[in-house]
This record gives sequence, structure tokens and C-alpha cells, in this order.
Amino acid sequence: MEEQEHQPTVDQEKSEGLLYHYTDQKGLLGILESKSIWATHLRYLNDLSEGEIVSRAVWQEINSRVNSDDLMQFIGIPPIEGMGKIECNDEEIISQGHGMSTWVTTQSVFVTSFSEKGNLLSQWRAYSGASGGYSIGFSQSYLRALGKHFLQDRPGRFYSDSNVLIRCRYFDDAEGKCLAEDLEDLVTSYINEATTAKQSQSIGSIKGFNNPGAIALKHFLQLGIRSAITKDYAFHEESEFRFVFVLNRDNTQTDLEFRTGRSSLTPYFKIPLVWDSQPIEVKKIIIGPCPYPNEAIESVKMLLKKENIGGVEVASSKIPYRN
Repeated sequence: MEEQEHQPTVDQEKSEGLLYHYTDQKGLLGILESKSIWATHLRYLNDLSEGEIVSRAVWQEINSRVNSDDLMQFIGIPPIEGMGKIECNDEEIISQGHGMSTWVTTQSVFVTSFSEKGNLLSQWRAYSGASGGYSIGFSQSYLRALGKHFLQDRPGRFYSDSNVLIRCRYFDDAEGKCLAEDLEDLVTSYINEATTAKQSQSIGSIKGFNNPGAIALKHFLQLGIRSAITKDYAFHEESEFRFVFVLNRDNTQTDLEFRTGRSSLTPYFKIPLVWDSQPIEVKKIIIGPCPYPNEAIESVKMLLKKENIGGVEVASSKIPYRN
């Protein structure tokens, strides 16, 4: 069939089972030419609240266990009425809990963002800039295989599970209640184990002393992923999935790279989009609102041909937004 003269368009809410990564012209060129995508440190993303929801909640939960006036004054928290929880008056256990939970929720998490919606006005506004935007559609099965291979090729560098593609959770009342319940169980488990370990040491147990810091890391490590996928409810329309990589605390960071940011250098990892015999697998590219959509479509097709990337549907957004 002969190709139609007019530009193809897409419906804003049409779901095809793909996940889309939004970027600008520079980003599109970088991804297709280098056959790689970036995982950026959580603290350097545009949303300043990234990671803070879980970090703040676990801090408050640990503080709620303190039952010593002197320790409360040392930490700098007001007296808290008893809540029927497992309490603690050991300064080391409390401080190590704070330290490790803060580290795993803010210091070691790298993410790559995708959306179930490939033609979303808020995303075009965020990523198009003056040069125009693009959303690159990948299948979920390809992305899961990609994340798994990335970890397998770097044994010991990340704490992350083999399935690093995770749906984001948006913080409403129900999610807040769920998080509070999970943190109550987690902190209770940590305090119990750390307290038992210190008591065993004091009576000369043959098990020896288990450092509260190591115990805290073991219990709170899972919060690295939770903090990376828990977002303010205001962002719920983005229907976001993320690659989440939690860097090993003892990693030498040999493959960590940096790029220029608005006010500071931004740390990130490159994730290869090809491996072994697996080629890059792009299913669709949607071009954001722009004044010359036909030309934009043709230039993307030429780029795909140059990079020997076939089977890609190229379409343009019909949202009437002037960037």
C-alpha cells in the first residue's frame, strides 16, 4: 500500500501496552546513536520532592519509638505520647536507624522514567523545550530483559532485584496508610533484632556482636526502591514506571558518569540498549507538538534508517500545543 501523504496522528489516551520515555532532540539523538539510555541519581531529578515521602515517613516512625527524654532532646524531637509500639532508649540503635534509612532513601538510588501514556500534554510541556519533544515507546518485556541483563553484567554493584522495572505508587490516603503500616513493622523488626544483638554481646554470647548499622541496612535496604517509586499524587496522570537501581554501598562506582546540570553536576549510569545478539527494540516514536510535523516525521525516519533500526512506527501528536 502506498504511504499516505498526510501525517499520522495518535490518540492521547490510547494504550498499546508500551512504555514511553520522553526526551528532547538531543536526548533522542543520544539514545538512538549510542544505543543506550540513562539512569539518573534520584536526588538530581527535576522534582525536588523525589524520595522525600518515604524518607520523611521512616524518620518520623523511628522518632516515635524513642522513650527517653534525654535521647529526645539529643535528637531534637518533641516528646511523643506512647503509641503502643516497641520503644527504644538506645542512642546507637536510633541513630544507626536514622543514618541507614536516610542513606538508602536518598543517597544510592538511580532511576529511568517511562510512562504508559505516550502523548501526554504535561510531559510535552516538561520535555519539549524550544526544540520539540519525543516519546520513545518500548515493550515492557524488552525493558524487563534489558534491566535484568544490566544487573547480570555488573554482579555485586547494585542491591536491586532482577526485576528493576517497577510501577510507581502515588501517595494518597490509601497509600499513606499502607506505607505507615509497612514502616511500623519494619522499624519494630529492626529495633527487636538490634536490641537482641546488643544484649547477646553484653552477656558474652558466642554469636558475637552484630553492628546496629549492618542490621539497619539489612532491614531498611528495601526502602531504596520504595522511595524511588513513591511519588506525590499530583503526578498520578503520568502513569509512570521506573527502572530502579540501588547502588551497592561498597561499590567503587567505576562506571558512574556525570553530565552538566542547571546548577550542579548530575551523576548517572548508561544502560546499554543492545546486548549479545539482542538489537535495540523500539516499537514507536511519537513526535510532540511542533510547527512542522511532516518534516519532523521524515527526519526521524531518516535517523532510524541511518542507525539500522527497523520496524518503528513514527507518528505525531495532534495536541494543539504551541511550544
